[in-house]
Amino acid sequence: MRTTGLYLQSNPGHDSRRRRARIVPAVMSGVALAAGLGLAGCSGGGPPTAVGTTPTVSTAPSSAAPPTSQAPTPTPKPVYKPATANGPAQNVPVPVLPAKAKEFSKAGLEAFATYWYSTLGYVFETGDSKPMMAITVSDCSTCAKINGPVGNWYKSGGWISGGVMVVHSATSSFTKTSNGTYQAILMIQQSPVSYYKADKSLDTAYPPTDTRPDIVVASYSNGRWTAETAEHLTRD
Repeated sequence: MRTTGLYLQSNPGHDSRRRRARIVPAVMSGVALAAGLGLAGCSGGGPPTAVGTTPTVSTAPSSAAPPTSQAPTPTPKPVYKPATANGPAQNVPVPVLPAKAKEFSKAGLEAFATYWYSTLGYVFETGDSKPMMAITVSDCSTCAKINGPVGNWYKSGGWISGGVMVVHSATSSFTKTSNGTYQAILMIQQSPVSYYKADKSLDTAYPPTDTRPDIVVASYSNGRWTAETAEHLTRD
């Protein structure tokens, strides 16, 4: 099946009137943590009255209560905030490669391909392609179409709202091809994408994409998967 170029949506400004994405340019929320710790203290009573014919009142001072102490309050974790028209996303969690995605197996390849799309979504939310390129060959032409334009958009002071990747399914026959690679087919969808300039003006906006099939081609060596490319399997 003939593949097409991937993620043309990463070139904002060429046609700001486009309302339809050609691309499938997956995934993440943060939790604030704060714990209040109670104070603990105790006090001792006075000594008992002496036993005798004539009771006497004790003049011994009562025992002093020990000083109270308070455990240090844990530092709250940074809270993830998605991008809006007012500014870029904050504290975006870096995608973490799951243990399953390290396995040389059918399930391992499917997990790896799914993880690859989470790094793609991270590029859109942050402009940072390091997690993606850490698991992809350096000459990946598909990645170049994303990393350059999106990275430059952020460097210019702009940002992108949306672009989160959703993987509906991932399957593989786990058959080795003639060039030693393996393939996984995924059904992919991307959330709406809006490109904002440094002055907070909207440059280009795209609606959510339709769910469509993509192919991830990967190789396995030295105990890890590496993506060779990721492309659409259908024409726009």
